[in-house]
Amino acid sequence: MINDLIVSIGRQLNIPQSDDNEWVCRVVYSVAGQMALASLWDHTEDGGSVSIQHFKSRIDQIFDAYEGIYPKIGFLLPHDKTDLIEEIYSIYLRNGFFYHSAYQISPAALATGGNGDLVLHRGISPDLKLFMSGLGFYSVQTSTSDRTISSMFGLQEQSFESYLEELLAHCEWKQIEWPDNSEFLRLDPPFKWGYWQQIPEKNDHISLARYGEPNKIFVFYRYSNGVFLNTPIPEWRMRDYFSNVPSNHGEYRRIAISLLKKHGTLPEIKTKAKGSLIEIKLGYRLPPSEENFFKLYSWPVRYDFTSKTPQVFTRMMARQIYPMFKHELESMGYCFVEE
Repeated sequence: MINDLIVSIGRQLNIPQSDDNEWVCRVVYSVAGQMALASLWDHTEDGGSVSIQHFKSRIDQIFDAYEGIYPKIGFLLPHDKTDLIEEIYSIYLRNGFFYHSAYQISPAALATGGNGDLVLHRGISPDLKLFMSGLGFYSVQTSTSDRTISSMFGLQEQSFESYLEELLAHCEWKQIEWPDNSEFLRLDPPFKWGYWQQIPEKNDHISLARYGEPNKIFVFYRYSNGVFLNTPIPEWRMRDYFSNVPSNHGEYRRIAISLLKKHGTLPEIKTKAKGSLIEIKLGYRLPPSEENFFKLYSWPVRYDFTSKTPQVFTRMMARQIYPMFKHELESMGYCFVEE
């Protein structure tokens, strides 16, 4: 029997109820995020920040407390929650929920954005009652904010087509002999073998290549009259500035996806209604900002968050949030298919 406390909290957060351990995990996951953000207000009068460790410890305490109330969720949650805790912290950090300084964090300024009858919230006070999807907050009310969702969360506002046209507008093509460590974007499925291949494409399609160690150089390339031509891409275009990993070039996916869209091989996003939830399956990993937003407003299907098993392809989202998520990605050029 599910504990009445968890049922009550689930209703308050508008998390669709079902009589299984996965639902309990979704509630606990959201509560852990909610309580961790509330801990940002535990600061003393002398300062407006708390330690990062204080924030992470609150997440750990919430999981421990609810495992005590409902022990069966221990079979779904990892015994060592270090990666899970780091994941929640990272999602909030990358979506702008707090200001960050050396070992200290403080609440971000209040921000809202939305369209129609749905408003998304960030930088809220702990006493504000809101619904949750994953770790993200929302309310059902007519939006009065002039701020768009894309500007609030840094989502791409151009279509893939116009973005690629902008990048290629002033290219100067030069012949190249590929270094030994060169890799070339895979333009055709299956993408389960990875996004890069060892052999360049010998056709008239513009594609992407990278080479160099330890710092990668990214270039557009094409094959013309029996030779390969390339044009460099500025390093700042490739860098994921929110990553904790130096020289992280996660933004290459934005260019790769634009090329796949032009080539006609960008995988569809598959969705399936499961009661009041929508299961979303990606066929290709999202660019960083869009992935951050996706992870903020959805629940993972598994709770092991090692670097080898990033929970970024299949996730569950509240039905109320899904139309907004779909609209933002469709405006970029993604295609959704209902299963």
